[in-house]
Amino acid sequence: MQMDIIDLFLNPPPELIDAFFSYLVGLILVVIIILLSKWQGIGVEDKILIGTIRGTIQIILMALVLEIIFELQDMVLIFGLLTIMSIFAAHTAASNLDEIPGVLKATLPGITIGSLFVMFLCVILGIVEPVGEYIIPMGGMVIGNSMGLSSLALERMWSNAQKQRDLLETALALGASAYQALDLTIKESVKAGLLPNLNRYAALGIVTIPGLMSGMIIGGMLPVVAALYQVIVFPMIFLGSIINALISSRIFLRQMFNERLQIMVPPLGE
Repeated sequence: MQMDIIDLFLNPPPELIDAFFSYLVGLILVVIIILLSKWQGIGVEDKILIGTIRGTIQIILMALVLEIIFELQDMVLIFGLLTIMSIFAAHTAASNLDEIPGVLKATLPGITIGSLFVMFLCVILGIVEPVGEYIIPMGGMVIGNSMGLSSLALERMWSNAQKQRDLLETALALGASAYQALDLTIKESVKAGLLPNLNRYAALGIVTIPGLMSGMIIGGMLPVVAALYQVIVFPMIFLGSIINALISSRIFLRQMFNERLQIMVPPLGE
């Protein structure tokens, strides 16, 4: 039986008190990051501070929502929550590239379609049990990685267009389509975005024990069972990320070129 939410805060269990103390001590790391960023002029102090505050509030609210969803195990609610997570991920990716116009129009359909398709397919095929406690964490990993790949791919498309503007205009003048002109950039962006997870995939169980497996073991699941679920997650991440990248990049091309195939990206420095 799940603990009442109000009672959880009025009479917190020992593990919650311990976790809160660890959280407070862990904020020392945030302070160190901010000081290093300020000292070295990296310029991410605001994002780190705001991200920590916002992330704490969001993750606690998510935990409280999951208490309800896990109890209901309603597929409509579960996929509804995944949709909300995808929308927020798309908005986050766009906000991190706020100097580039039209990013949200590309990331929203890319992340949402790619992530929901993968999770729906996994449920239909019986790869993932149709309960919230499996779908939500795994779906969150797929969505999170898709968000990262979107940011990388679209930023690289834009920056390469700025750096290679003359080359792109020459290719377009010779009859190349917008996609053909940026084909290599799109492929390189997707590969670069997948590389960190490909490295983790290759070193799985030797160098790292990923988060899902660790969480399942801490939750009392047999290590071998947790290991198999962890292996499943990586192909899910790869598939969702690739579908997302293909959709996002093609939509974003429309923001970079007008109907006459004239490049709309300003030259570097403007």
